[in-house]
Amino acid sequence: MKKTLSLVLAAALLGTTLAACGSSSSTTTTTAAAETSAAETTVAAGESTAATEAAGEASDAQDFSGQSLTISTFSFNADLLQKNVYDPFMEKTGAKLVVETGKNAERVTKIEESPENYDVVIIGDSFVAQLINDGVLGSIDRDKITNLDSIYDVAKAPMGEEYGPAYTFNRLGIVYDPSMVDTEITSFADLWKPEFENSIAVPDITTSSGMLFYYATAAAFNLTPGQDDDAIFAKLEELKPNVVKTWTSANDTITMLNQGEASIAVLLDYSYTTAKQANPDYVWVNPSEGNFAGFNMLNITKDCKNKELAEAFIDYYLSKDVQEAEALDGVDSPVNTAVELTEEQSANFTYGADMVDNLILPDWSLIMDKKADWINRWNELFSVQ
Repeated sequence: MKKTLSLVLAAALLGTTLAACGSSSSTTTTTAAAETSAAETTVAAGESTAATEAAGEASDAQDFSGQSLTISTFSFNADLLQKNVYDPFMEKTGAKLVVETGKNAERVTKIEESPENYDVVIIGDSFVAQLINDGVLGSIDRDKITNLDSIYDVAKAPMGEEYGPAYTFNRLGIVYDPSMVDTEITSFADLWKPEFENSIAVPDITTSSGMLFYYATAAAFNLTPGQDDDAIFAKLEELKPNVVKTWTSANDTITMLNQGEASIAVLLDYSYTTAKQANPDYVWVNPSEGNFAGFNMLNITKDCKNKELAEAFIDYYLSKDVQEAEALDGVDSPVNTAVELTEEQSANFTYGADMVDNLILPDWSLIMDKKADWINRWNELFSVQ
């Protein structure tokens, strides 16, 4: 089981470590542990973290043998998700998981066209808002998600009580190459300095990071989204000479940094972890305007065929064991408050009550109301990028 999923996903995801915004679609069926050979089960358990060990030791888990769950999710860190989430959950429940990955926008299109083909959707806030607006997502029974009591309050129902929880937060920041940037950067406002002409990669407004950057631009100049949109776009027009790329793939943006095609990039914190692996000298900036943050969520579709199994999966994803394993492997910032990390382990993560309590989250109801207009105006401004 483990080896099969690893090989298939690895082939599909080669070169797309951060392909939440830039990978091709891939579907993989993973077989429940109960259906594999003893040798394969032993190997999976031997390679897994505490999450798998905990799953193997659980005696009160509900048996979902013979049932399957179709999941639409991000494509990055596939092997680690298999190790920390998929394998132990299948071992614990006897269920089979069908995992489909791809670009966010493409995934949303497929889900909206055929919601009956999916049970669980794991995706970022902006796309959750769209799926809710389009009537695709279903409600969850919060009484079935026992681990909700163990996560930060702000993660429990970020889109309302009817919908699922956030399982991780991420902050928008600035990454730059000090070998190419002589001026210290401390704020989003610094990006407007003339010495940064044709040097900066910023997120396209259609990405999860893009709306956060719109809010950050507003904050940099004491403006308010929805009220001062003309002034915000005027500021973005002033920034245009400095923009070398409006990106839709964080992975491609890191490649641009590595190749010297850009010296500064506006990225989410988890992307910096990958960028730093390529060049440990890259600098991360927590901008003085504050921590503009997004979140990834766990939801079920309105046509979910196995709602009880889907809710068990969501609950498991929020458990201390899974959240800790994902954090220690550098995959996601934990929202489970029982997870304790050292300063080194939590570096570049959105971690700890002090940080979480001070996150600046955008108004998604406003965004959904203004989204079409903002995207049209952005495209007119950056059509050549």
